[in-house]
Amino acid sequence: MKRSLRSGIIACLVLASSALAHSVWVEPGPDGALVVRFGELDGEVEKSPGHLDALEIPAAVILPVGEEAKLLESQKKADHYTLGGTKPDQTLVMETAFPVMSFGGGAPRRPIFYSRWLPEGGDKVAGQPSLTLDIVPTGKPGEARVYFRGKPLPDTKARLNAPDGSHTPLKTDAEGIVKFTTNDTGRWVLTVPGYSEEVPGFANGQPYSVASHNASLTWVVAKP
Repeated sequence: MKRSLRSGIIACLVLASSALAHSVWVEPGPDGALVVRFGELDGEVEKSPGHLDALEIPAAVILPVGEEAKLLESQKKADHYTLGGTKPDQTLVMETAFPVMSFGGGAPRRPIFYSRWLPEGGDKVAGQPSLTLDIVPTGKPGEARVYFRGKPLPDTKARLNAPDGSHTPLKTDAEGIVKFTTNDTGRWVLTVPGYSEEVPGFANGQPYSVASHNASLTWVVAKP
């Protein structure tokens, strides 16, 4: 009995640490269609069976959202979730979440993940926020604005993840703008991880007192 309890506690701690350290992002899959990944941006992605099974089915829509917009069909595969056969030339936003958890004796929290995919040339078009925590292009290359509940989010940590696996810490300015440089070809991901909000709620019957919001903006710099 004690061994089973200890194993369960260890499993919960591993699950919690994975969610807190991981990112969720959108990128082209092997067949060119857009997919949702969960894992380390510079390492392995989570798979099924495994921690990918704990991630909620993504709720995604293509932008701009019209009156008849419908959520994209999403299916879980071995190492990703599909997004209805969407292609890299489409702009979309996606939301998912992880089970409520308590890590290291802290307050129970609900990790929520928001992702935006930016097609080629999308950085030249100013966007509008469509997610609770959103990273939106301003229309100027190398610049984006972070929004929380529709308002610019100032003085907040961000991170730019390069194609070679390296990352650069950044911070938004007083107007929520973050500036960066992307010289190399390949996949780039700008993230705002772990923005905590003390707000009580329930998810799947489990109470939580903190919502941990995590956002990503992904794009690919093509070869000249």
